[in-house]
Amino acid sequence: MLRSIPWLLKNQPSINVLVRQEFCSEALRTAKAFSVGSIQEKWETRFKSENIPEAGTSIINILAHVLQLPKLDDVRKSHDLILSDSQLSKIDELCQCRLARMPIQYIIREWEFRDITLKMIPPVFIPRPETEELVELILQQIDTKQQMTFLEIGCGSGAIVLSILKHVPLSSAIALDQNRLACELTLANAQSQGLRDRLRIFKHKLVDKLPKEIEDDKFDMIISNPPYVPSGQLLQLEPEIKIYEDLRALDGGADGLAIIRAILELAGEHLNPEGTLWLEVDSSHPEKIAAYLDEHESRIGLKYICSYKDLFRNERFVEIMKV
Repeated sequence: MLRSIPWLLKNQPSINVLVRQEFCSEALRTAKAFSVGSIQEKWETRFKSENIPEAGTSIINILAHVLQLPKLDDVRKSHDLILSDSQLSKIDELCQCRLARMPIQYIIREWEFRDITLKMIPPVFIPRPETEELVELILQQIDTKQQMTFLEIGCGSGAIVLSILKHVPLSSAIALDQNRLACELTLANAQSQGLRDRLRIFKHKLVDKLPKEIEDDKFDMIISNPPYVPSGQLLQLEPEIKIYEDLRALDGGADGLAIIRAILELAGEHLNPEGTLWLEVDSSHPEKIAAYLDEHESRIGLKYICSYKDLFRNERFVEIMKV
């Protein structure tokens, strides 16, 4: 029995080797717990458990932002990457904001709109996917090689006006918004896109006449995604909207048409002959707008052309012409 002890010691791994192996295994397990894939799974599960909308998209956007990845698909390619302490801390901070129902656009402070990247700050209105459809529709309908001047009423982050300026190189534009922060954000985005020299921006309440500096101007096109939510429905909106976004950019008055009617009056006065007004509206509005113009066509001088459906088959976009 005594002679078997040296044999056992000689033929078994040393204690030091076993300790090193266990230490390495534990380190590997610990590292894996802080990989991109593990953190993505952790927060997606947490978001879903707390009923956060678009849980998967939210954490992917946060990870792409913190890792400074150019494409969301790059997050999947980085699943095995081990995150640093500072990255983990930043991810936790941004995910807590999402748990508080802050929109992801405000959390990462930027958003893609068609082919441009916009800076985003609260409470400036966040552009929706439907508005990308509006821009695409307009670009399909106009001659993008022609010289033109257009007006956007309610520019927000500058998504519409900048996208059109980019694709219509001979165009120039004026943008209005009643929110000072929106005007400043549109200016910043115009500068980052190299479009500042073709754009003038005015802080101006939408229901007023045009600012004095441009009160006699005429335009080939006017565009607006105006406030069109009935006032009584504002408190029914999702927390991301009613807590964080500027409700003035949504409040369309009692029937949702107060600002739209003001825009129709303004367009009748400031559109060139055969100029076009484009509106993004609630799906219940096109028929009402058509009736309003039919009743007031001789006074306003606008003719309802047609409405177009959005991706969800809702009547969303209205085309109107100056006669």
